[in-house]
Amino acid sequence: MPNENSSIPKNETFTWLEPGTWRKPCIVHVTMVANSRQALFGQLSHNGFEAVVEKTPIGWAVINQQRRLLEMCPVIKILADKVMPDHHHMVLQVLRTMPRSIREVVRGYMQGCKGEARKLGFAENLYDAPPFFRVLTHKGQLHAMIEYVKANAERAWQRRQNPDLFRMHRRTEVCGLQFTSMGNHFLLDWPDRQLVEMSRSASDDQVEDRLRAVLAAAHNGAVTYTAAISKGEQKIARTLREQGYPLVVLLNDGFPAAGSPQERFYKPGGVYFEACSKGQLLLMEPDESAFVNEAVMAATEETLRRKAEAKHYSYVRVPVESLRYRFVALNEIGRMLVERGREG
Repeated sequence: MPNENSSIPKNETFTWLEPGTWRKPCIVHVTMVANSRQALFGQLSHNGFEAVVEKTPIGWAVINQQRRLLEMCPVIKILADKVMPDHHHMVLQVLRTMPRSIREVVRGYMQGCKGEARKLGFAENLYDAPPFFRVLTHKGQLHAMIEYVKANAERAWQRRQNPDLFRMHRRTEVCGLQFTSMGNHFLLDWPDRQLVEMSRSASDDQVEDRLRAVLAAAHNGAVTYTAAISKGEQKIARTLREQGYPLVVLLNDGFPAAGSPQERFYKPGGVYFEACSKGQLLLMEPDESAFVNEAVMAATEETLRRKAEAKHYSYVRVPVESLRYRFVALNEIGRMLVERGREG
């Protein structure tokens, strides 16, 4: 019987999936969503130690169907699985080349689940969409896949307990600029603020010196703003997050588009989820209008010009649509947010 919290396999050699090789050895994370997101598979609760899903008969049928999947396809191994109230996950490893693709195998598994649901008296379609596949493409991804599945119930419980911290706001206005945001908006009102901006060429010693200064300010009550683009910025943001200090992170294209299917169920990924649930994080993505704001454009152009001159280059205007412009603009927007209210 597959275990919902299967551990990460030890001493295994994995073959990374290439395009068009769905029958060959691979690892995939599959998500199957219930019809209209109904809670068909269970109810979320907490036993005092951890979040749990009390499964319905259909939820148990989904689990039991996994045994049949393994019996029919012995070259498949279930590395992790989790049944949630309105969806369920499996991380599957294909050990050897199969006569059928993993897509066909999963569709067959879902058909089996539908059949079991009908036996239990559920007349509607159990799923209203095909399975969603995430394919393992590089080393280091497997651990994140399995940890995501294992922690799914706990994340859902935290979201339920802190709904305001996980509500997406499409029109957050600061400094006359519009943002999409999610997290603890009270961090914007904090009077002590600092910006973390580090050059990509900063040495390890420079990053460490800056990290010490940033931590000291955070310890004394400053909220840190950063776009977390360069490796130095990412290291400082990671350390602040791990030590429980508040962060405001500026994103480029970080939220799903308004009106998209992903919008309703969006939540911060991986490392940011816990910080968000504790009220220690605010994510902010500038609206497109912010990137062409007169003040933002002037500050960004000045910075780009200064960087070019420092390298003895003749400055050529950078298109607003380019990532180079947008990354520099994010830091300039961060500077505006940090320095607001300090005039005079």
